[in-house]
Parts: sequence; structure tokens; C-alpha cells
Amino acid sequence: MEEDDDEEEEESDGCRILTGKEVNELMGRFSSGGNDLYQWGEYDPGCAAVNPLKLTIGLANALERWGVRIYEGTKLTSLEKTNAVADESSTDSRGKYTLTTNNGSTIQCDHVVLCTGADTLPSDVSRRLEQSFVPIYTWMAATEPLYDECPLKDGVDNDISNKEQGQQKNRPAPMCGDDHISLNYWRNNNKDEGRLLFGSLADTFALPDWLISWRLRNAIKEVYPQLGNVRFDHIWGGKLAFAPNSLPLIGRDTDYDDVVSDTNQESQAPKNLSSGVWYATGFAGHGIVPTTMAGSVLANAILEIPDQQQWQIFQTYFPPSSFNGHPYSRLGAGMVLSIYNMWDWAGKKGIPLPALPKLW
Repeated sequence: MEEDDDEEEEESDGCRILTGKEVNELMGRFSSGGNDLYQWGEYDPGCAAVNPLKLTIGLANALERWGVRIYEGTKLTSLEKTNAVADESSTDSRGKYTLTTNNGSTIQCDHVVLCTGADTLPSDVSRRLEQSFVPIYTWMAATEPLYDECPLKDGVDNDISNKEQGQQKNRPAPMCGDDHISLNYWRNNNKDEGRLLFGSLADTFALPDWLISWRLRNAIKEVYPQLGNVRFDHIWGGKLAFAPNSLPLIGRDTDYDDVVSDTNQESQAPKNLSSGVWYATGFAGHGIVPTTMAGSVLANAILEIPDQQQWQIFQTYFPPSSFNGHPYSRLGAGMVLSIYNMWDWAGKKGIPLPALPKLW
């Protein structure tokens, strides 16, 4: 009996499946006219959200306290091996690599980490990464203050097991998302004004503001019919780096390595691991969690910590693609997204179609 009680307790604290009615109630959604958009859902009380801007600023402040200098708005235009490296005993020793910025300044260093997001890398920086991902634009809007009309509110967890135990747990306003390929994701802004922060869309080219606003309003109206005339006070967006294999790209750019042939294996290994060009990109579709993991993985690689060289796993099994369809990569990705969006639309209309492979 004690084991059964423990299992019930673990189950009540974990994920649970919701009916369509429970999904609507949790989301504060009023469906009308047979609008059964969601047939079922999953609720996970253990999830948490991170403000990516505050996280970035916090990390930058921590780095500066450790003496790291950050130069914002500095574009890298070329990366090459330093022609001549001074004697190691000299205090004026130059690094193995020379980086040139857009204002003509140069930097010498022994390690370079390319964390580019979706910005295109010139071939003078990295031929390996130049065609390894496709930029995808996504957008987000903040509604006008909704106050009590905001559909996402704090409440009481109505889990059946809690009712049976005579308990009631306070539940913060949920964060929501669906499983569309151009997924919708939204939450409130955790303030008394009750704005709804709603993100959606996936495009391979930047679009005019009026079109983005119109499409976001249609998306939010589909989820919340009662907010069909809501005003957006803020709209913003940006490019995300999607790799063709939909996996993060973490590793070492061996094009800059002095390699030595391995007589026992049909491969080549870096001659010197005390310097190198590293990369971490292609995190789109995975959130910010693997970005912090990548930082740890590359730090261990640069510090040459024994038994902590996981970068070799990514390098071996998930290398950057050598071809992303350039110069038609955006058109190709746009066509794929259009097909998946059509499948999502058909599913919402009840039209049976065979399942497509998951992209992410």
C-alpha cells in the first residue's frame, strides 16, 4: 500500500493528460460555434520559463565581473592563421589566429568560438559553417493591457488526486504552446496589467510589419476567439538558425587545424589541442537550454579537461551539413514549411492525412 501511495503522489506531481474541455478551462479559452481546436493536451507543473534577455544580461554582467571585455556591435569579417607566431618565451607572443573586424581592427588569440546565431558567416571566416544552417524568422507580440480580461490567470490546481486528498494547490498562470510546425506559444507577462505575450510564425524571409501583425492577430484569434480585436502594443522578432538535421551544431572547425595522420585508423586528428576554432550554433527549435550546455562542453574542450571531451561526440555524430541548398536554401525551406503548415491546417479541419516526419 505504501508503494501505491508513493506512485499516486509522484503521478499527481508530474505530467498528466488533459481532455479538450480541461485544456480550454486551463487556457481561459472560450470556444464557440463548434470550434474544438484542441482535442487533448498535456499539463506539466514542473516546467519553468526563463527570460532570455535577463539571462543574457546576467551572464554578461557576471563575465565582466570576472574581467571579460565584451564588444557589442563588432562584426567579424575574416579569420585566418597568424602568419608568424612569436617565440613562446616572449611576453609579446601573438596568438595562433588573427581575426579582423569590420572597422579594420585585428585580434590575435589561440582559441576562437563562433556563436553566430542565424547571421550568415562569410567563407573567409568558416567554410564549414557557411552553408550549415538556414535562417528562419519568427515573431512575437505583446497585447494591450487586458487586466481581468487576460485569459491566463493564476488559479487552483484541479487535479483529481488533490481533491481526493482534500488538498488544493495554487497554480500560477500556465505557459502554453501547441504542436504546429509554426508553433504558437504564449503566456501572460506576470504583471497586474495582464498583457498576453504571443509568439508564432516561421518564415524564411523578413516580412513587412503590417503583414506580421495581421498574421499574428489571425493566430491569436484562432486560439482565443474573444480576442479577435485585441490591439498589439509591441511586435518584435528575429532570425533563428535551423540546421538541416534539426540538431545543434557543436564542435571544432578542423579546417583550421594542423592535422596528423593516424596510422592505425583511416582518419586524421588535430596535431595540437592547445589552440583551435570552435563553434556552437543551430539551436533553433530547442530553446536556450542546450546553449548553456554548449558553453560548458566547449569550455571543457578548451581547458582540455580529461574525460570531459563531449564535443567529440557532437563532432562525430552530428557534424555540420556540407550543403544546405544554397543559393536556394531559403526557398526550399519555405516550401517545406508551407507543406507542413498545410498539413496542420488540414488536421484542424478534420481532413485525414498521413503523418509527416517530425522536423524538430
